[in-house]
Amino acid sequence: MKNKVIISVFGAMIINSGLNAFDYDFYGGAYTFSKVGFNNVKENKETGKYPTDSWASIALEANVKGSFVEGFTYGLGGMLSAPVWDPYQASYAYINGNARNSLGNNSNEEIGYRYYVLSTVYLGYQYKNNGVDFGIKAGRYDDHGLDWFSGSSEGVHIWIGSDNVKFQANFVNRRGLAANQWFNDFYSVGKKDKNDYNRYFAIASLDMRFGGFGLKPQVWYHRNDYIAPGIDLFYDYKGDSFSAKTSIYSLFVLSHLKEGNIYRNGTDNKLSTILIAQEDMSYDAWNFGAGIWKNWGNPDGNSGIGRHGNKAKIDAWTASAGTSTFMGYDAWALADVNSKNAFTGWLYFGQGLGDFKWELLGRVTTSKSSDEQSLALNLGYQVTEQINLGLKLEYFNDISKPYERAGLADWANQNLGNISNDRSHAFLIAEYRF
Repeated sequence: MKNKVIISVFGAMIINSGLNAFDYDFYGGAYTFSKVGFNNVKENKETGKYPTDSWASIALEANVKGSFVEGFTYGLGGMLSAPVWDPYQASYAYINGNARNSLGNNSNEEIGYRYYVLSTVYLGYQYKNNGVDFGIKAGRYDDHGLDWFSGSSEGVHIWIGSDNVKFQANFVNRRGLAANQWFNDFYSVGKKDKNDYNRYFAIASLDMRFGGFGLKPQVWYHRNDYIAPGIDLFYDYKGDSFSAKTSIYSLFVLSHLKEGNIYRNGTDNKLSTILIAQEDMSYDAWNFGAGIWKNWGNPDGNSGIGRHGNKAKIDAWTASAGTSTFMGYDAWALADVNSKNAFTGWLYFGQGLGDFKWELLGRVTTSKSSDEQSLALNLGYQVTEQINLGLKLEYFNDISKPYERAGLADWANQNLGNISNDRSHAFLIAEYRF
């Protein structure tokens, strides 16, 4: 009897210890997103005039993450989303699939619409004590802290260091997007045909922070596409009522040879460069700043390095996605800040007034593909802790150049000069988060 009591007490201690070591955080939300294009001109290939796309979607998200035992972490979650209004059949460029190779095969076929993404499935381990931070995470997880990426990655992330110096290594097999505006299942980036297998990413960086100064050398490698060393620099000043952050980001993209003397950046030059410099300041409730983004050569090219994320203040994904009949013209909603020899400058200012904030942002881009002028008014209101409303009104003039349209088989008149299209639009966002 005594042994049974001892065993029972010991078992209860183990169970209780295990329960104390297990924790979870359940979170998610319900969202609506709408884009309303103000230019409804009838499509005309002869003159190069096209409407600005409009569409709306709804989404539901649920996730759980936490730890078990000691130091071991986990995450599981995903999102459901569907278009509810799509007069130009343009939403597929943003949402619900047609992401290539999401099924993991070697074909170049589209997978069609997909209304769900299992965006978070990972196991990890983290040790953080006495100034040492070591961890590993494997599976699918958000990589919002990873330079030049936004969205989710499928792969392995390892880090070691301290709050001041940290080394990180990443192996990324596939990429995915599970957000209200962008929604695509995981796909292999850059897999072109049956003879060209998965082109994974390998990324290494050393993040050093001392006082207000930061320095981050890094190198990106995308198999059979490019290798790109770069460096981030910043100085962050925080005063009682005034703060300022000066940031410089650079990547030197060495493209792999594609055929003959043509590289995957679409030129006969191996090296292309991205340089971004910006100043962000605040005084009391006011925020203001400016920046420039300059490309030498075509760093985006077929590699798409400028499409996976964005280091700058500006939104680089606000062009027209186009419709199924003119997809080759305004493809994938990308502004030309990423394009060949592009130069972009922007200015912004705004104010936070309690739960309400506003911002006015102007951008000018010149490039070999097009010239763009944009002026956006961004409004946000935190109704409650869970409910957030947002509105963006943007004037957007896009001037397409012959270089952008060269080689498009469905372009009826290749001899047209510069063509101006109104890409002005509104974004409407409603979010409920729990």
